[in-house]
Amino acid sequence: MSGKTPASPPAAPCTAKQPRAANPAPASETDARDDAGGGSGARDEEKGKQQAGDGKGADDLQAEDVEAGCLARLSGCLTLGLEDFFERHGRRVASSPRLVVVSCLVLTALCSAGLLTFTKENRPYRLWLPQESEFIKVMDWQVHNFPTDYRRHLAVWEADNVLKADVVKEMWRLHSRVSSLAVGPNRTSWSDLCARVPTMPGLEDALPDYDYEDFDYGVLGGRRRRRRRRQASAMVTPVSQEDLSLSLPREQYCDSLATLPKVCLETGLLEVWGHREEAIMALTDEQVIADLNAAHISQVFGYQVNFTRYLGSVTRDAEGRIVGAGAALQVWVSALDPVAVEEGKVVVDHGSGEVVDAVGYAWEQTWVETVLNTSARLPQGVRVFAQAASSFGKVSDDNIWGDVKWLVVGMVAMSIFVNGTLGRRNLVQQRPLLAFMGMMSVMQSVGISYGLCSLLGVPYCTVNSILPILLLGLGVDDMFVIMAAWEAGAGQDLKVRAGHAMRHAGVAITVTSLTDVTAFAVGATTALPALRSFCLYASMGILAVFVMQSTFFVAWLVMDERRLQQHRNGLVWCVTHRDWSPNACSQWDLMPSAFRQWCRLLLSTPFRVLVLLFTGALLACSVWAATNLQREFDPTWFIPTSSYLHNTFRATTRHFPETGQEGYIYFSNVTLPEELPELNRLVDALVESHVVTEVNAWFTTLREYMALQSKFNNTTLTYAILQDTLSLFLQSSSGASYRQDFAIDGALDCRRPAPPIISFRIGITHRPATSPAAQEAALHTIRTLLDEVPVGSFRAAWAQAYGVWETNEVVGEELLRNVLSAGATVGVVTLVLLASLPAALLVLFAVAATVVGVGGIMWMWGLTIDTVSCIAIVLSIGLSVDYAAHVAHAFLAAREVSSRRARAREAVLNVGGAVLLGGLSTILSFVVLVASTSHVFITFFKVFTAASVLGLYYGLVFLPVVLSFIGPKAYPAPPLPEKLPPQHYSNDAFTPDAPRNPA
Repeated sequence: MSGKTPASPPAAPCTAKQPRAANPAPASETDARDDAGGGSGARDEEKGKQQAGDGKGADDLQAEDVEAGCLARLSGCLTLGLEDFFERHGRRVASSPRLVVVSCLVLTALCSAGLLTFTKENRPYRLWLPQESEFIKVMDWQVHNFPTDYRRHLAVWEADNVLKADVVKEMWRLHSRVSSLAVGPNRTSWSDLCARVPTMPGLEDALPDYDYEDFDYGVLGGRRRRRRRRQASAMVTPVSQEDLSLSLPREQYCDSLATLPKVCLETGLLEVWGHREEAIMALTDEQVIADLNAAHISQVFGYQVNFTRYLGSVTRDAEGRIVGAGAALQVWVSALDPVAVEEGKVVVDHGSGEVVDAVGYAWEQTWVETVLNTSARLPQGVRVFAQAASSFGKVSDDNIWGDVKWLVVGMVAMSIFVNGTLGRRNLVQQRPLLAFMGMMSVMQSVGISYGLCSLLGVPYCTVNSILPILLLGLGVDDMFVIMAAWEAGAGQDLKVRAGHAMRHAGVAITVTSLTDVTAFAVGATTALPALRSFCLYASMGILAVFVMQSTFFVAWLVMDERRLQQHRNGLVWCVTHRDWSPNACSQWDLMPSAFRQWCRLLLSTPFRVLVLLFTGALLACSVWAATNLQREFDPTWFIPTSSYLHNTFRATTRHFPETGQEGYIYFSNVTLPEELPELNRLVDALVESHVVTEVNAWFTTLREYMALQSKFNNTTLTYAILQDTLSLFLQSSSGASYRQDFAIDGALDCRRPAPPIISFRIGITHRPATSPAAQEAALHTIRTLLDEVPVGSFRAAWAQAYGVWETNEVVGEELLRNVLSAGATVGVVTLVLLASLPAALLVLFAVAATVVGVGGIMWMWGLTIDTVSCIAIVLSIGLSVDYAAHVAHAFLAAREVSSRRARAREAVLNVGGAVLLGGLSTILSFVVLVASTSHVFITFFKVFTAASVLGLYYGLVFLPVVLSFIGPKAYPAPPLPEKLPPQHYSNDAFTPDAPRNPA
């Protein structure tokens, strides 16, 4: 944020860098001649015209009012009213500073009490997606009709060849350590938490080619049916004629089901040897290869399995035999504890948003530690990676909160910066305590913002952790403006001085605060919950900063000035320095002379032409680079590269690149079997669409299952036959994997027809879609095909990946809408407060150029349009407008000279230092985030650094040059109020009633 200047035409120009020399007067006549093209005669002529204006009659003044227009008169009335209000406010604060301080503390405490209702939202789909999106609607329906009761935990083994005996033995050792894990006061173990499934050992040849398991093997995908086919688009699962439900009498088969044992669901290569320690520990490298190629039955569960699905980067010999693999999967599946969930002993998994029993959640963290600790004991060249069901949420959340330390570093750096800027370099005129209180007022604003938003039910999201440092930058800018106006009234009575300071500074900080508040308030209308939350917290926080700086900081400023007048130490107020006088070094300031030299160079004709040419080239490059910016959001970006989970993602991507995203198509209130032909037509259309590699539908396998039974020959499928057959099918080896694909009205009994079907689903596997365009096409194709099939009252497709795909689809539209809305709002506020349409248009052009440039730099820096960068870009609009608005206002308020070049020079001299300090303070606030590993913090660092640098360029370089060519007329000079006699300022400091230096 840049420093702020009074917005009203009658107000004096605002400050530059240091409060003590932030309003430098015009330079000598020689400087004016060099910079503005006019000598002392021209300046004297302008002064004569100004003085002559004081004697104009009422008719002349009325003519000037008509020329100024309704907008200028309205703005004048508004700003004059604000000036009078703030002058009275400043006097009241100076009269009772201690009372004001106590009142502010009480107000902060009352508002902060709202934190008792503080709620935090970390669920990704509640932050990054519009809550009216199709994904959210289907997900809510799914949670109600197909609740998830299982948690999957994945270990990835990596080596040059994992099919070595030593690696398999390490898998067994890890299996043993996990089995012995115990957590909680009741020492809950893996056998207590695991999901259990039936096992049929010894029935190898009687079972069909499918995998019983139905759990997620994708890194970020949804629950995936691990029922792989040899043909990518195969429609029907082969049903073995040796399925015991086909060969045994129904009663006998159903009786046998009741006697089947159930074992913990742990899958991987160890199934080849039936989890038998003696067999595994006796393995040789040759035997591992031989056993794996011969195995087609799980010796643990008794079902036929294609073990290559556990392997990645597979190597085969000339005969097609597996001889090596670069990676192998080992999976544990746990079940939720329904009793603990019912009793409320739960933890929210921030990655999936699921409610998990607390003991199970603690076991997952211990499981991760156990898997990773194994790495230290592995053979050389063997690595193991871990991903528990809760890993994503925990790692991403811990990363953001772990990087909060950089916010603290930024605050410390800002405190040093503020202390060095507000005071002078001596024992008395230094202001460390005042700087600390200014920082404290910002922290009060944070508490007020958090408390009020919590009280209003606005959830806190992880992106909001950047808010304190943002408010810090804004609060520091307000402090600069107030201090500059304060120093301008040196020597006056404290009440009068406070009134005069707030008369000018109050309007200035009102202008920029109102601009920012309205910009963020408009941003809160977005459909993205994370952006809406941040904008609401930011709007409330900026308003609180404005109030606290106008009251709490001003009250401490008055008390600090009393301390200074009594020559007491700036750090230890109880120490008084007798016979003190400031040293010469502490009174020296570089900023005024530096800006005089800068103006001489900037407004020279050759340099102005160079600036215009460079700006044209910069804008063209910015537009080209911004058009290359891609829409892409990847949740893995929230995982730091130094985390164990990032390594797991890299390993799975490296060794399992062909895995596509999998999901389900849900149906409800379908009339069966009458609508089965339409369902089959949908399956055919999905396969022919080329966006899916597999459709796993229960009714295609059921059709094959019934075809093997002669009793159904020449039989018309009726509802009664369907329900009776379906009951046995879902409890057979052919159809058991589909059992969780049904929501039925009652319990399934092998001996009786299945209860009425309420809802069901079919599984689909998408082809890999890496680009947003491919993802949008796949999503559109699936939903279009569903719309064309008149089946049931509800049908919808859902995959966890759809959340990311929909985010990529809407984030571009949301960014455009919010940028245009915020830009229009800022434009209206700027137009009203500047009271000049040409000036407002130039400011908007500078803001637009800054935003386009930020987009170009984002592309160069490797960023994309995602929800985080969308938030940062919207914020950059509210921040960058201040740079140009201050210069434009100072140009309009420059009445002492008539030429545009001279007025541009006056504008830069008057506000250039404050604008530069504001930009530097913003950069300083965010530069410490460069050391962060959080995607949120890194994105904000890049976007805000780009916005500050470009905003300073367009505000301090480009805009003065353009104004020197085509700038609008100055404000008309109104009569000065009697209570505010004209003041003169020296070139070196704000010293009222001092004659202008003739040099």
